[in-house]
Amino acid sequence: MADSETPPPPSPRSSGTSPLMDDVIAGVVPEAADADPRRRNRKILIRLCWVVVSSLVLFLTAKGTEWLLSVYNAQVASDAEDKVDRQGPAFSASVRADTDSLEATLFDKPFSAEEKRLLIGPRKDIAPYRAAHHGRGVFFTDVWNESMGVETRGYAQAWMVDVFSDRRATLVINGMRMKGLECVPAKATTVIIHPDGLIHNYAGVLFDTARPDTLLIADAEHYGEPYFKHSTIDLGNGATPRGLRIQVTSGTQDCTWKAFEVTYVDSDGTHTQDITNNGKGFAVRGIAEKQKQVFDVSESEIAECAPKPPTSRPCDYKY
Repeated sequence: MADSETPPPPSPRSSGTSPLMDDVIAGVVPEAADADPRRRNRKILIRLCWVVVSSLVLFLTAKGTEWLLSVYNAQVASDAEDKVDRQGPAFSASVRADTDSLEATLFDKPFSAEEKRLLIGPRKDIAPYRAAHHGRGVFFTDVWNESMGVETRGYAQAWMVDVFSDRRATLVINGMRMKGLECVPAKATTVIIHPDGLIHNYAGVLFDTARPDTLLIADAEHYGEPYFKHSTIDLGNGATPRGLRIQVTSGTQDCTWKAFEVTYVDSDGTHTQDITNNGKGFAVRGIAEKQKQVFDVSESEIAECAPKPPTSRPCDYKY
């Protein structure tokens, strides 16, 4: 009878999954199609692992490439900024002549008898004499010692020099010299001495035209020794600007020079840069070996001294 017939065995496709799922697996992961569920699941797991690993490798590769590109771009940008940073002068310098509290005035020609009569006597303002006779205001040189065997310490002119740099990179000034120095015998034969005890807050340094390649210390410590033997000037990278009061003494000569040539060091090596007198050169006056007139301004009077360092009052200063 038909009712007692035994039903057919189930198809292998229906074991463990639905026909629809088997079709999806066969379409998406054909290599995982298998009648055995365990083998099929293992194949699917392996396939998924490969997909995950491949995706992770691709992600890491993309991120690594992005990082390398960012590092490269940052280096390129930094190199470009460094190139721009190094363009132009390494530092700037403002220069002005120091004319405050002058200590003496030099004149090329001696005063006449009538001019002497008006000058000598009770103390008076010598500015009109300086203007009328083209006098040059000077200072006494800071570096002087009796052991040098000289009777007078001589005269100097001074410039206030401020140096600063807006570079990001650090640079170090470690040398300075007088560039293009030329000298002739001094013309000044007359001097009016009017000392003042002004104290400057700038680092005091001095050039003697007899030693144009050596900047000397004019402060109490290491007095008269080479400045760059004990100190350097650090600029750039936000360093504070530095100020120098540079005296120049020429003894018995009148001298001119083109610039102060500065030597500095940075990461690219050693370089030089000039400091000019606002685009011009410098000049300093000395006193002739044979002086004709010397006048001394004391607290109460103006007196005439011998034309060489005096040994008795009222002109007993050894300048």
